[in-house]
Amino acid sequence: MARNFLVETSRSWGFRPSDPASFEQACSIPWTLVSEELHYRKVHQFRANRKAYEDSLPRGRRSIEGMRPMELVVGDVHPIDIHLTRADGSICTAKLIGFLDWATGRVWCDLIAFDTRGGVNNRDVIEVFAAMVEHPAFGLPEALYIDNGKEYGFATYLDDAMTLTVPGFHGPGRSTRVINALPYNAPAKPIERWFGDFESRYLSTLPGWISGNRMNKRQEAIGRTVAPYGTFEDFVPAFFGLLKAYHSVPMGKQSGLKGLSPNTTFQKHVAAGWSAITMSRDEVRAAVARRVERTVIQGAIKLRGRRWTCEELWQYAHEKVLVCEPVYHTPAELLLLDMKGKRLGIATPDVALHPLDHRGTQSTAARAKAHRDAIVDMARSVPNIDVAARLITLGRDQPVVIPNQPTGKMLLEPV
Repeated sequence: MARNFLVETSRSWGFRPSDPASFEQACSIPWTLVSEELHYRKVHQFRANRKAYEDSLPRGRRSIEGMRPMELVVGDVHPIDIHLTRADGSICTAKLIGFLDWATGRVWCDLIAFDTRGGVNNRDVIEVFAAMVEHPAFGLPEALYIDNGKEYGFATYLDDAMTLTVPGFHGPGRSTRVINALPYNAPAKPIERWFGDFESRYLSTLPGWISGNRMNKRQEAIGRTVAPYGTFEDFVPAFFGLLKAYHSVPMGKQSGLKGLSPNTTFQKHVAAGWSAITMSRDEVRAAVARRVERTVIQGAIKLRGRRWTCEELWQYAHEKVLVCEPVYHTPAELLLLDMKGKRLGIATPDVALHPLDHRGTQSTAARAKAHRDAIVDMARSVPNIDVAARLITLGRDQPVVIPNQPTGKMLLEPV
């Protein structure tokens, strides 16, 4: 191409050689000259293949020395390259929703498969995240490193909404800090490397593996694609069996775990006193919510056409509450806050009972007693005030306004 360019350029300037064949041969560009310009390939890569360019950028080294478990958790979604069969006989692959604890190399994840074409949404990611936060070996991450994809939209609520109030915990409240990855920055996320290693070292041992190149799938024989492993239900226990093996196998020194397995690394932190801060799944779901103001009427509130109540509302003396309305779920429970943002309680649907149902009488009595007890308790700190006496005193102490003399006096004279 360089030779042809030189020939055509020379001719465009009016040069007409007597021996065109010899001229074209003389225009051959030496490899030594070409090799001196090879670094300009980076410009083309920058313009046409941004991901490859970003992967080749100079990077600083990272160390997990001194890092605590769950100090930084990296989340991502990854397709599993194993053929599975749906109920209708069609072929599909599962999706993996994973969270990697950078300090220990442990992975919390779950699998999802779709009966038809579909993608992972916020609700799917929330459920996996909530299960991790509830588990005592993982718990709430101090920082969450995720992509900017729409399936992570729920994370925008975590910074403000997941501040903890833990009974018996006297340290400062803590929220999960969310860090969004830069575009084309996969090498900065260790979970991307984990996906590749787990695929090649563990999942590749299972039947049905098609390798990571979807455009050039692995074949059992020429022209015959890989037979499916089985159904999704068949695959799930095999996957988690391999994951359990991964957690037990010593890692290479380049992983930062110094030749230890993820489980052994975690055990060392446990022995040093580390423990998780957990949160129930329902409260995680409630945390991923917008705050809306509602009026308390007879110990209940209304939201989405339903009445909601709880014992804390029966005792509540103010008129307004803040309701954490889930953004991505149909709520079974609602987290309630007072107007200062302090946790009040968890409200559930207020179910109407039959007039002859004795539980209705018991519920009404319990609500009335709770409200009365709260008011009586408040009354202990409120002095008795004789409002009428204070009003009389106020009126008595006011200065008398002396009027001006009348301008005139009207007389009634009958006509």
